[in-house]
Amino acid sequence: MGKRGIVFVATIALMVFSGCATRTQTHAVAQLTDSDVRPSALPSDLVGTWTGSFWTVGASTPGGVEANITLTINADRTYTGTERRGASTWNTSGVVVANGRTITLQSSSGRRVRLVHRGDTLYGVLLDRSSSYRVQASMVKDSGALASPLSAQSGGQ
Repeated sequence: MGKRGIVFVATIALMVFSGCATRTQTHAVAQLTDSDVRPSALPSDLVGTWTGSFWTVGASTPGGVEANITLTINADRTYTGTERRGASTWNTSGVVVANGRTITLQSSSGRRVRLVHRGDTLYGVLLDRSSSYRVQASMVKDSGALASPLSAQSGGQ
């Protein structure tokens, strides 16, 4: 094998090893998850109590899903939510992650709900937990409402 053969084999080996190094770096980046990325700061105008409702998207017949909802977002990035449908009530809790104009509610059960934040309104389309219908949710911020009412802090005075 002459000089040309050695140069050819060395060039091929260099290309193979370079390709492996590139794939390894790409693979490491692809393994990052949401928990590896530090969430953005929670905007102060999200903190408070939000009330509204949701209803089945495009439902023109009886039997659609309708509910009233209350969402309380705390300054420590946690939330509690209550959903009322007739005589039934469901409660949920978890953490809030803000990303620009959208927020994600990550419940302690693992469910994620994405909502758009515009001024004093939160809205979005999501799957209903019990029927799997698509529902439109819309909430407005209660003006002057505190995440922890003074009466609860002062012993109900």
